[in-house]
Amino acid sequence: MDAAADYEWGTVVIGADLDAVRFAHDNKYFLIKNRLPHHHSYEGAEEEWAEKLYRLHDLALVPFTNKSNNIRVFPEDKLMKVFTDHNVYVVRYKNLHVYDDENVEGLSLKRELLHYRVIDWFDCQGLYDLGFDEIITGDNFVNKVKLFKTRRIDGNQRYLDLLCESFLTDSQLKSFDYSDTMARFKILDMFAKREIKVKMSLWKRDIYPVYK
Repeated sequence: MDAAADYEWGTVVIGADLDAVRFAHDNKYFLIKNRLPHHHSYEGAEEEWAEKLYRLHDLALVPFTNKSNNIRVFPEDKLMKVFTDHNVYVVRYKNLHVYDDENVEGLSLKRELLHYRVIDWFDCQGLYDLGFDEIITGDNFVNKVKLFKTRRIDGNQRYLDLLCESFLTDSQLKSFDYSDTMARFKILDMFAKREIKVKMSLWKRDIYPVYK
């Protein structure tokens, strides 16, 4: 492919999660984010991810500030086209490390999809001063319930919201039996058995693919 390059870099990393950010940071490689990260703020990864990404930005190693909408790779030419919201950039590279192939064309990691990690976030009324902050069920559907101080109220306060984590197949994702409504009913039943009264409303559902 004969194309004039906007950038000529040594080593490029494509990925969005902590493993890709950590690898690029530790080796001072260029990083191209191909999607939003698949972690949330209550599992301990966000702080390290943000810190290392900030350092990469400071070193001018994350030239495309937001995630790229599409990346087309031409491995034989060691060339890629990076599509952003407003422009298309041509990048010539020497080495390429691909941690994730979502929104990437021209190569594939040929990963086997195992299931989906589903996070249901609920706003709550009536939860406070509990003697626990986590419930583990052992089931794939509503595997874990995590309670945390609500961010809907400013200041130092005691009120709680919660999330639940499930591991679902594609067919289960399409079934009402595994919907956020059924997740809410299951959590309400858990609380009722503990004589805890609460009102819950869904904020959002995040769905992340999990590969072998």
